[in-house]
Parts: sequence; structure tokens; C-alpha cells
Amino acid sequence: MRDGIKSCQHTLSDDVVYKDVVVIGNGPSGMVTSFMLAGNVPYLKEIPDNLPIDEMLRARLQNLPPGQSLLETDLTELAEGLEGRSQNPLPLLMDNLLRPCADLGLQEDSLIEWRFDAEKQIEHVVLGKGPPGGAWPTFPGGVRTLSPAAWLALPPHARIGPRAASRLPARAVAAYCARYVHACRLQRYFRSGATVTHVGPAPRAAPPCRASCPRNANFCVSGYDHRQGRGFRYVCARVVLACGAHDRPNALAPPPAARAAHALPDVERALRRLARAGADRARVLVLGSGVSAADAVRSARAASLHAAHVHRTPPHALARLSPHEYPDYAHVYKMMLDGPSGDHPYYTPYPDHMIVEITTIAEQESSPKFYEDEDDELLALKRVKLLNLVTNETVELTVSLIAVLIGSKPDLFFLQTNFSLNSMVPQEDECIKCIEKKDNENQRQCFLRNHWHYIKSVFGQSIRICKSRYLNYSEINGNTDTKCAVPDCNPDLKCACNRLDIEKAVKCQCEIIPYSDSVKRKVVCQCHLTNPFSDGLGFGVDPSKPVDGRGNPIAIDKSTHEVLNAPKGLYALGPLTADNFIRFIPGGAVAIVAHLHKEMKQITE
Repeated sequence: MRDGIKSCQHTLSDDVVYKDVVVIGNGPSGMVTSFMLAGNVPYLKEIPDNLPIDEMLRARLQNLPPGQSLLETDLTELAEGLEGRSQNPLPLLMDNLLRPCADLGLQEDSLIEWRFDAEKQIEHVVLGKGPPGGAWPTFPGGVRTLSPAAWLALPPHARIGPRAASRLPARAVAAYCARYVHACRLQRYFRSGATVTHVGPAPRAAPPCRASCPRNANFCVSGYDHRQGRGFRYVCARVVLACGAHDRPNALAPPPAARAAHALPDVERALRRLARAGADRARVLVLGSGVSAADAVRSARAASLHAAHVHRTPPHALARLSPHEYPDYAHVYKMMLDGPSGDHPYYTPYPDHMIVEITTIAEQESSPKFYEDEDDELLALKRVKLLNLVTNETVELTVSLIAVLIGSKPDLFFLQTNFSLNSMVPQEDECIKCIEKKDNENQRQCFLRNHWHYIKSVFGQSIRICKSRYLNYSEINGNTDTKCAVPDCNPDLKCACNRLDIEKAVKCQCEIIPYSDSVKRKVVCQCHLTNPFSDGLGFGVDPSKPVDGRGNPIAIDKSTHEVLNAPKGLYALGPLTADNFIRFIPGGAVAIVAHLHKEMKQITE
């Protein structure tokens, strides 16, 4: 927000940039937040008398003065009593205003008018690992959306494409996201190819002189820019988490995880390789009962590859979809319900089964090769043992590809669990230096000292990236960070505890492998092989459980979307707060931006 006070007399060291707001994530959540931070303000239009909206909402809206900005309105009061497909009141409110009567199947004009106000601009940056669009550019292009085109458009647009009621392919949504940034003139706010590795508190050297003074910073956001090949650091007053909930697919426990694909794009690529190799008799095992698993089944059958579908019954995710609107998923749902007695080509269901063992088959000269790279374990022939949870019987299958599509979680590794300002205060030599503007001679600083801080920060960020994303977490940190109670634990070796003493094995948190010899008990350590901070423990509605966009979203203040279990100034929206449909995302952005304007107005006053 622009303020009329004299220009700030404070600046930062060369490798640090100050922004009022840093938005982490450049998908639809980050895009619509940037649109509103850029000075686009929602105003209420006149409500038609024949529009069948909620009567209580109509009465409250008619009490507003003409030309009222929604950012200066009590949004919580307006949203009171609204019901819908979101558990957050302000997303429900904005959905009713942007798409009135959408759940009734009506295509009515929006009740919101967007006006640009230069005085409402808030300086910000949007950081994303890929191009604008978040996860949408990574989805297989032919996969269609669950929502109709009219529900996918972001403000100020009313719809995507000419047919509002049609479902769009993922490539069309990805293309729309790329156009959106240019159409709304948001390019200068977006920094793509940037991986955030750490969010921590910024030191306070002295009181700020104005709202946009660098001394007003509460957070330091650091990371690595893959396009420029260098690290970056921002200090900001507020951070918005808009990074979605699809960064970490749920996976099988190792070592079977290494032999399976856990993301739909990887599955689609593998299926194309099998089809090109002419593997007509290849079998694909699909584990999961949701939409992504159904997409994998459909793709395998379309490539004339036999799909062995391991799922639980009943498949709730598909049961909720209307056969009229989703005939593709309804067909897969019917095949699942028919069970083994159904006669469907290229499809065999295994309801109420689970994978208990995966073994790679040693290749022989006579064995057919369905893959190009002989070292590719993903497409090597595998023997899979399944356990029927009802009859307790086992069955063995030989498959070329295993697709495990059982949902996903957000990756919040850059947020430290137990976000405590006292425990996370940077050391003095790591502080971001804020200096007053003086004459040129005083502005000169030691070249080596400035670049030493920068070089050290880049090394630190690189190490954090390796620890969090690319290397085995237990191999880096040893026994302490694996959370294993076994002394000198090494997850690659047998546990150091007494293999004959079952009680001791339990005490040292070792897992006893079933079906092992009764005399020689095999045990392995239950170590964390992934970064425990990635789960976002401490930030969910249930702080003791990992953050999940469906079962355990980030706990927020419903009126402002400010994160409850974190320092002041941290916000979240979108799938992180259980708003998994694009149509509800603008409400979270309005809640955040309205709260920012009110707080910044109080500072300037």
C-alpha cells in the first residue's frame, strides 16, 4: 500500500530484497492473491430482484451503502449462515457473489465489479518452482477437470472457453494460467523457477519509520533460483502460503516404493513407453480408489494394457460423481462394483486387497523386455504378492508397472515445526543488516564481508535443499533426526537390538518382519526416511498430525485466514485450508487482502 509519508531512509544489504508480502506458490491461489494485492478491488453491483440468492445474504447486501468496497466491509457478518461445499465462510461468500446460484445449475452474471486503485497496491512477490499455474502444467494434458469451465475462471474473468458447462482438459487450464498472468499484467510480481527452502523470523534492529520500511519485516524467506543458478533472500512483513497440496504423493513404504510410480504424470509416461515397446500382454497394477487411480486404469486400457486394480470398497471418491456428468469415471466405478465376476476387457479388480511384497524378477535371456532402459527399475518385471483382507488368502501377479495413486500431501519442509521466535532467532553474523542512507562514502561497505554473507547463505540453502528433498534424511542426520531409539541406528542394516528378544525389539521401536523364522527373528528400525518437517506438524487443526488438505487442513482464523499456530503475519489459503476447488480460492484471497489493508491503515495512522 502506498503511503504519503516521506520516503524511507533505510535500506538493506545487496543480497536482500524487501517486500511487504511474499506469496509462496504460483498456482491459482497465488495468482488470484497477486491480482488483489496489485490493487484490484472488488465492489458490489446492484442485485437483480429476480436473482434467487440466499434471502438473508440479499438483505445484508442491500444494507450496504452504494459503491461500497468489499475490502472495507465486515465480510464475516456478510458470510454468516451461508452453507456450501467449503468449510470456510468467506470463500462461500465470494463464491455466492462471483457465481450466484452456481449450485442450482444457473449461469448468472457476477455480482462483483473489479476496479483498479493504485493506492491499494501492496508491494509483493510470488515465488513458484515452475511456470505460473502451480501443479496444472504437470498434469497429463488429456486428463479432464472435475469442475466445469465456469468454476475454473479466476477474477475478473467469468469463464474459461466458450462452453461454461463443459469439463476442460488439464492442458487448457495450464494455458489459461499462463495467459492470466499476462492478461492481468502481473508479470513483474512473479518469480518462477524459485524453490523456497526456509522461512524464519527477521531480526528487528529498531522500530520502522513507515509501513513499507525494511525494519518492519517479520520474516526472512530464502531459497534458490534454478534459472539464475543463485540463492535469494527476501525480508517481508507477511507471508502467504499458497503452495497447494499436491507436492508430495502418498507412497508405499521403502523399499517397495522404489519399484512403483506415485504420480499420475509418471504413470502416463511409463504407459506410453510400454505401448511403444509393443508390450501387448504387459500387466499394470494400479493401487487406489480415487480419481487419479481411475485415470490410470482408463489410460492403461486405452493402450491395450491389462489393468490389475487393487482398491478398497466402496470407492467413496467415485461414488459421489454423477454418471451423467462424469461418464468416464462412472464406467470405472461400475467395473469396480462388478468385482471379479465382471467380464471387462483389460481389467481385473482386486477389492479389499493390499500389497504385502514386491520382488523384481531376475531377467533371463528368454524374458521379454518391455522397456527401453534395462536399468529402469520402474518398468522391470516384478512379482507382486497381494493379501485378501477378507479371506486372508494371498495371490501373486507378474506386472511390468506398479502405479500407487493414493492421494497426496503438501510439502511444508521450509516451515520449521514449532515455529518459535525465541528458538529461531538468527545469530548476529547471519542477521540482515539495515543501514541508514548517508553520503556515498558511508554507503561503501567491505566487498569481502558482503559477499561472504551471500556465499554463506547460498551454501546454507543448498544444504537445506539436499537435506529436505534429495537425500535420504536418515543418512544425513544419523540417529537423532531419524527419531529411532535404537543406538547407532542404520536403516540399511539389521537393527542393533537383540534379535531374539521380542520385548526389547518393541522397546527399541524395531519392526518385527512377519513370516520370519521363529528362531532367527528379523527386525528392522522404523526410521524416518523423509524430512519430518515436510508434514507441517504443529500447523494443522490437529497439531499432532501431518497437514492434509482434506483431513487435517492448516488451522486458520476464519475471518482473516491468518495461521493460528504460527507468528503473526503468516496466512494460508486454497487446498492448504481445505478449499480444494478453484471456485472457492478467491474468498481466501479477499480475506487476506482485506485484513492486510486494515492493518497497514492502522500503521500509517
